[in-house]
Amino acid sequence: MSDQIDKSVAIKYGDLKTPKVVAKARGEYSSMLREKAKELNIPILRDPQLTRLLEDVEMEQDIPEDLFEMVAIILAWAYWLKDKSPSQ
Repeated sequence: MSDQIDKSVAIKYGDLKTPKVVAKARGEYSSMLREKAKELNIPILRDPQLTRLLEDVEMEQDIPEDLFEMVAIILAWAYWLKDKSPSQ
């Protein structure tokens, strides 16, 4: 499958012990997922490398430990944008 296909992966943390993959989409559905995120005021970051790594993670499964640092940086950025912390 070509890497030119539009892909999106959504992660959740907040009240969870570890971040989880909560949504994945390709093609037209990827655009729809991003539009829904915008409607819900959820920060969006485009990172094709991380998306490729996360698309292999099953839905509702914890983020693999080797991706914690990369995901933690993105989550910190998202919380900073919303002027919040994970416990809020």
